[in-house]
Amino acid sequence: MIAPLRPPVSLKSGFSKRAFWVFGFGLALASQKVHADADTIKLGFDYGLSAVGISNNDGKTTTADDLNYYSHQIRAYLNGQLSPNVEAGLRVQSVNVWGLEGSTNAPSTRYPAADGTPWIEQAYLHMPRLAGNHLALTLGRQSIVVGDGLLVSDDDLGFNALRAQIRLPWQLGLDLFTAKINEGLENKTDFDLNGVVASLKRGDNHWDLAWVQEINDAPSNYRLGGSTQTASRVNRTFYDLRLFGDLKDAYYKLELALGQGNASTSAGDVKIQGQSEKIELGAQTDTARLGRFGVKALYASGSGDDPDSTDKDESFRPTFSKRWKGLQREGWGRHFAATPSDAYDPDHPFSSDGTGLPGVASGIKTLGLGLFTIQKVNWTGSIDYFTYDSRIKVSGQNSLGAELDLGLLYRYTNSVSFDFSAATFFPGDVYGPETSKVTRYTASTQIHF
Repeated sequence: MIAPLRPPVSLKSGFSKRAFWVFGFGLALASQKVHADADTIKLGFDYGLSAVGISNNDGKTTTADDLNYYSHQIRAYLNGQLSPNVEAGLRVQSVNVWGLEGSTNAPSTRYPAADGTPWIEQAYLHMPRLAGNHLALTLGRQSIVVGDGLLVSDDDLGFNALRAQIRLPWQLGLDLFTAKINEGLENKTDFDLNGVVASLKRGDNHWDLAWVQEINDAPSNYRLGGSTQTASRVNRTFYDLRLFGDLKDAYYKLELALGQGNASTSAGDVKIQGQSEKIELGAQTDTARLGRFGVKALYASGSGDDPDSTDKDESFRPTFSKRWKGLQREGWGRHFAATPSDAYDPDHPFSSDGTGLPGVASGIKTLGLGLFTIQKVNWTGSIDYFTYDSRIKVSGQNSLGAELDLGLLYRYTNSVSFDFSAATFFPGDVYGPETSKVTRYTASTQIHF
């Protein structure tokens, strides 16, 4: 796997947590003065707190391991107009597990710091109305998500990027970006991310055609055939076709992605080729007495790497696929949290370095079915069931397991919500005979002001 993305601007040295809170308090005070001068200045604060309890974290009957912790994600932001056609934004973030503030034992994550040390998530200049309102430019550290994040998502981390969004006639559009992940200067160990997304809207239907390129000349870890190699260079190119539509009380999403490229590893040169498919459907309706009910279904799959082919990598593994929201993993299933290529890793629960799959298992096929209901506007209840299979068999087996999720969301106000969930994961045959169920309980709150 590629080393995690890290921003070039860290506040770890010379910027203490006390300074971070002073900064936030200063924003609050400044808002009182700025509001009187200009209504275009927006100051805000997002706070997410999660309490997580996992019983039998590794899914083995021979151990009795539990994982219990509190974690939070803090984001303070300032947005405003420098002139009628120029906007600027700054967002500072801090994440950590309670009790590990400033600790050298803070978990390894995708983020630059997970010990409460603040860092810059976004710092950008946005010009939305250039070339007769046909061109929008964004310069600086910014959020970039392609579609639902199958190929590219910054996961609230931000990319150092240049981005141009072009509005064309007949409801056509172009989105072009180039991001610098790593700069080697004289060593020529750069890591660049480039993309072009063409969009077309026709009635309720929306088409996206995307091209995404990863060029990594920095030494990195590379997973091949169930083992980890050292790669001096990895180039990946992805082509993605996405069709989605919002119909009356229903929606659908269809997506097909192809990947190709090459890698220079310690085991030799490797040709990369893989693919992923996703189909998602949903519908909802109102009832006179029982409130609003809905149903959704999912099929998603990513190709796996044949362990017998050492000069080819058939897995579909975008480096920047959507995986995280703070320190909580996001995917299909509240615990297993699958993507087409990886899932929750009990050995490294906060890290994206591994795939979370045992042995030579590779590529994940997910089937899902869910029901939800909205009661009295403020309450949403849900039940979801997922099955997971490895595209590559291990000792003749390919079942990764199944998961049952129960969720309850309460919107206390427009700015405060509470989410409670229980997930039970049943490990499959791929994990061997000595396995037992894993249960995860999560209580979280989200505050925005």
